[in-house]
Amino acid sequence: MNPELPFGAPGEEDARERVLSELSSDDYHSGCRFEGVDFSGLPLADHTFEDCVFSSCHFREMSLARVALVSCAIENCELVLVKLENATLNSVDFRKSKLVGVNFTDCNKFGFLPSFDDCLLESVIFYGNSLKKTRFEKSVIRNSDFIETDLREARFDGSSLEGTTFQKCNLERADFRAAFDYSIDPLNNRLSRARFKLPEAQSFLGFLGIEIE
Repeated sequence: MNPELPFGAPGEEDARERVLSELSSDDYHSGCRFEGVDFSGLPLADHTFEDCVFSSCHFREMSLARVALVSCAIENCELVLVKLENATLNSVDFRKSKLVGVNFTDCNKFGFLPSFDDCLLESVIFYGNSLKKTRFEKSVIRNSDFIETDLREARFDGSSLEGTTFQKCNLERADFRAAFDYSIDPLNNRLSRARFKLPEAQSFLGFLGIEIE
């Protein structure tokens, strides 16, 4: 594929058919740009994408099993109920994207390094993932679960965490100073040198059985 000609660009007669043709001819894709493509139902399993950009694309109720995304940008995209069995997300930047019902638990733990900027994460699960130094910036993380997750030195600048659970997580040196709507049990998570700011940090008091009038 010519990386200078993005799939889905104006003038394409059938971007989806061209993508399907490309997927059929090769399972390694480098330096490609995909715009406005609905990948739902397309056979992406076992494909590798390196230094690729996905813009305004849709991934709905599909399998991304064993897909490798390396140094890729996913911007203005929608990922709904996708399956990530043994998928590799190495230096993947999610920007202005919507992720609903995505379970990152089954991702390949080696090289797992996503970041999220101005995204919506709804009913997303991180269980046993390493998210050390991960950036969650200006994002809405709603009704999601961080369970036994390594979040050391993670940042949540400008992010809302309404209804999100932190359970048995390592939050050492994590930065929540610019986060809001969070509820974190200090007895059930490791918080050494984590950074918080009032009044949001008052949410700790309910877990400690303390009332301040």
